[in-house]
Amino acid sequence: MIRRSSRNLKYTNYSEYNLKNVWVSDQKRLEAIERLMIADKNFKLTSLKVNPIYKPIFDKLDARATKEIQRLEDSYLWSPSYTKSEYKHMFSQPLFFHTILVGLFLYFGVRYRIYLNYIKNDRKLEFAEKLNIDLEDIDSYPKAALEMLVERKKYDAYIEKKDEKITQIEDSFHKYAEERILRVAEMRKKRGLRDSDYS
Repeated sequence: MIRRSSRNLKYTNYSEYNLKNVWVSDQKRLEAIERLMIADKNFKLTSLKVNPIYKPIFDKLDARATKEIQRLEDSYLWSPSYTKSEYKHMFSQPLFFHTILVGLFLYFGVRYRIYLNYIKNDRKLEFAEKLNIDLEDIDSYPKAALEMLVERKKYDAYIEKKDEKITQIEDSFHKYAEERILRVAEMRKKRGLRDSDYS
């Protein structure tokens, strides 16, 4: 029986992260328990109550927690269910980033809308002066507005060319119709027909 039990004995080296022994100070144990409380979600502080070595550590942590809870209960702004940390991470930081994000969207969105109205509809909005935007200065246009301006000029050139072509076709048709009417009139005149006989 002694031989079998001696085989199960294992020598373990001292480690500052494995402080389950009686040779370390209470401060080292306290640091180890604080690390364990952060790292291990299943760790329960009440398990230290029955351990005589860690009972002083439990008392320190319990007193610290009681003091913190009492301070939160006496506060006008905070409570045990709504602490400074929760306010910071759940309200103030998201509000700050969302405010910046919405502000950027509004700023660049309004500028884009001003350029869009000027380029497509040839309208100058009042916000252009408030935002100090010179719509006549093409060099100051952002990249998106320049691309939009190029597309608009291409579209205007296409429409102008199309209108010119339609005008040319109309002129050609009118010229052909006029020549045709004159030719028919001469043919009728040669045949001795009057204009009223055509109907």
